Amino acid sequence: MCVGWLSAEARWFGQALGRKPNPLRRCRDRLTAVLILGLVVAAVTAVPLGALAWGRAAYESDVLAEAGTARHPVEAVVIAEPRREVVGVNPDFLVTRYRAEARWTGADGAPRVQMIDVETGAAVGSAIAVWVDDAERLAAAPRSEGQLRASAAGATAGALFTGEALCAALIACVRAAAGARAGRAWGREWEVVGPQWTQQEH
Repeated sequence: MCVGWLSAEARWFGQALGRKPNPLRRCRDRLTAVLILGLVVAAVTAVPLGALAWGRAAYESDVLAEAGTARHPVEAVVIAEPRREVVGVNPDFLVTRYRAEARWTGADGAPRVQMIDVETGAAVGSAIAVWVDDAERLAAAPRSEGQLRASAAGATAGALFTGEALCAALIACVRAAAGARAGRAWGREWEVVGPQWTQQEH
């Protein structure tokens, strides 16, 4: 079925864009074919290039954001037994995390105590690296190069899917509008030609 559809589309394009005179070809057929061909070229070339540019821009923006975030690692010591917390419920399992009270020394020499995320089985007295900002507040750890590239790849894929879907929707709209206009034109012409054929038959 797909091969037959592609063959029919190729024949239609050949007739609509052909240089040889064809009494069945109308200006709107050529215009429709040119519009669709332009959208196909855009989907094959412009959309992928635009998606790559979008992903590159997202990567560079994330790199700048990471570089502009003031934070530094400190060594915190677990001072209380970790507690398990349920953070989500799925039909088959619970999503949990372990948190424990930890202490570290701030840049001003004063001790800081706060709840932090720890690994399962973390013992009291164990040292854990955490990231804090200039105000000694807990901060997210900087993303790795792999994480930055994965995020950029996701942005690229999203832009590519959106662009291709938009081109497909526009092609469908052009075909539908052209078909509807051709149907109305055929109806108007049949109103003129139909009665003449009917009279000839009688």
